[in-house]
Amino acid sequence: MDDQEALQRILNRTRRALQILEEQKAGFGIRVPVDLQIELEEKQKEVASLEARLSRLKKSIGKVESESKQKEVFISYTWRDNHSETFVQQLEKAFQAKGITIIRDKNAIGYKERFQEFMQRLSRGKCVIVVISDQYLKSENCMYELIEIAKTGKLYHRIFPIVLADTQIYKPIERIKYVEYWEKKIQDLNDAMRTVSAANLQGFREEIDLYTEIRNMFANLINLLKDMNALTEDIHIQSEFEALLKAIAESLDE
Repeated sequence: MDDQEALQRILNRTRRALQILEEQKAGFGIRVPVDLQIELEEKQKEVASLEARLSRLKKSIGKVESESKQKEVFISYTWRDNHSETFVQQLEKAFQAKGITIIRDKNAIGYKERFQEFMQRLSRGKCVIVVISDQYLKSENCMYELIEIAKTGKLYHRIFPIVLADTQIYKPIERIKYVEYWEKKIQDLNDAMRTVSAANLQGFREEIDLYTEIRNMFANLINLLKDMNALTEDIHIQSEFEALLKAIAESLDE
């Protein structure tokens, strides 16, 4: 099979050679030597052939990547509490036993790679397991992932939530506390920014915008989550995630 980068380098060299021949031809005016004309035509055919091969290769790679994405299963969870990590490890083992690889930040982001790029990739995933905990709902990265999934569309069909025991989303008075949490984050950062010059504060304004978006979308997102029968973590563990595995398998086959 052709290597795309290698083929592109060959094509670039061949194009440069063709350009040189065309410049030589132009220098002869209407009396172009026969051997130069033959060489030029052969080089043109070579370029056309390489372009066709590269085009087919790109289409083939694009098709494989598209098919691969259809089978990707992501998981969104927080690092902030040990319980979430332990639960995710159990879930991951259950899926591996069924031949399904869970894509999560710890196994998908290499040294110096950008978290933002992974979160964007996750937000476009066809199947995203969302492990909701108290700390998840207080994490800007986790809430950013959830918001981006929602903005991509078909939130209900693409997320597979599991609500951990410490999450307080089923009583309105408890949900309000999360709204208060994000309003305080907005206020604290706003107050801190007023203590310094407004110049060269790249990133801080974006943080406030994110906190504001989380606060504004929180009620709708949590209303959907609390209305879905996510089952308890104990039920998932005791059944070896049978219901979750079945639901994701059906979604991947659609």
